[in-house]
Amino acid sequence: MRASKRLGRTVITVFAVSVVAATVVFAVAALWSLTGIAGLAGRLPRNRWAGVRTDATMASDTAWTLAQRIASPGYLGGALVLLLGGLLALFNDYGFAYALAALVLGLLAVAVVSGVAVRATDALPAETGGCSSGCCSGGDQPAGGDASGCAPAGESADPAADCGASSCGSCALNGLCTSEAHPTGR
Repeated sequence: MRASKRLGRTVITVFAVSVVAATVVFAVAALWSLTGIAGLAGRLPRNRWAGVRTDATMASDTAWTLAQRIASPGYLGGALVLLLGGLLALFNDYGFAYALAALVLGLLAVAVVSGVAVRATDALPAETGGCSSGCCSGGDQPAGGDASGCAPAGESADPAADCGASSCGSCALNGLCTSEAHPTGR
């Protein structure tokens, strides 16, 4: 009689753990489904909690949208794996093992597509503006100057020539206007 009571408690405990594991897996599957659908539709706003969040993907709206669209099929696939694992967890002995295996496989799917998405955003050209837009980042290109050197016609294209005169060439001048820029003091 005692052995059957102990076995009954073990079965109830294992079932309770399986139900908890299935509930957790279903919750993560719901989150990944919503993230995947919103990302695929291009409607997932930049945030700190859902989606592929790296410095590269958070840098611009274009990078964010691209990363989410690339990663969305992986999120949806991971959600499907979790859903199946949760169902198996509810209807099998030691079902928590199915839930755990589904969680590992789902995380693997999301990690792989997230890596692909990050690589794709790294391949995007840099956003224009600031120093990456060339000379005259302040918009005060001298009259007669060219877009490449920002030097007025007849003047030198040396970036140090306009030291302190304007922000034109300020990117090229980074550290050149002070004597501390060169170890020799020039």
